[in-house]
Amino acid sequence: MSNILVEVARKEARRRLEARGVDTAVIDRLPSIEDGFVVWLSRSGMAMEAIDDMMQSRGGFVDRVELEHVVKQTTGHEPPEWVLDLLMTSMDASGDGLVTTTELWRWAAARGLDVPESLMTDREGAADEVNAEESPESEGVEGIGPEPTEMETAESAVSEPVATQPVQPAPVVTSAVPDLTSVFTVLGQNRRGVEIAAAVAANPQRFLITGSIVDGRATLLGEQRWRRGRTVGVKTDVGVIDLQVPEDVPVPSVNVAVEATLAGWNRGLARPVFRTC
Repeated sequence: MSNILVEVARKEARRRLEARGVDTAVIDRLPSIEDGFVVWLSRSGMAMEAIDDMMQSRGGFVDRVELEHVVKQTTGHEPPEWVLDLLMTSMDASGDGLVTTTELWRWAAARGLDVPESLMTDREGAADEVNAEESPESEGVEGIGPEPTEMETAESAVSEPVATQPVQPAPVVTSAVPDLTSVFTVLGQNRRGVEIAAAVAANPQRFLITGSIVDGRATLLGEQRWRRGRTVGVKTDVGVIDLQVPEDVPVPSVNVAVEATLAGWNRGLARPVFRTC
């Protein structure tokens, strides 16, 4: 049954790619790209639960920019743009421009990866309600309901085109921010990957992070120094931030007073992410 579902999904992905004017020779490479990514996942050295946690910490889904980040972290490779485009289209069963954790793991399981059943269980319901209240991108979107089963997805793909929910691009942030308060303001309003990446690139300066430790967890990054590092939540005067500490640096136990650079935004916890210098 999985082979039938995969073929149906590939036909739908091909239809979408052709509609966007992607060259046929490129589209023909979709099966090999899918198979290659599944192999990369299986050999990544990161447990699937760890990859799932990494996605959950970003809100339970990834967009086009964040998929590139996930691929880099799990495989150690920086894939070409066309590879990411094929993968994104293939994984995005709903066609809404986002890949949820459920979509990712069902996609991988259908292609032969031994995925724990717990990772393929619908977990987006509560997150969708929160995102609908917090994010202006979700306003006015109708027809959001429980995610269909694999068989329902396959049947709908055969009988009619998949209804998409176009993602409206937000302005890309390119300005510098002077302090932590501005970081919260800028990144809190621009949660899609392209805006976050632009804000990080525009702010390479060091920030002084002072406050008390409120929580801690594994960093779940693939780079050499950070793979076994820790991420601690630091309560500052203007809000809680995530501070990533590499494995070769002692993790503070109570209070923090360090210089750090801006690294991103944790959508799941609504916190800016910094890295120690």
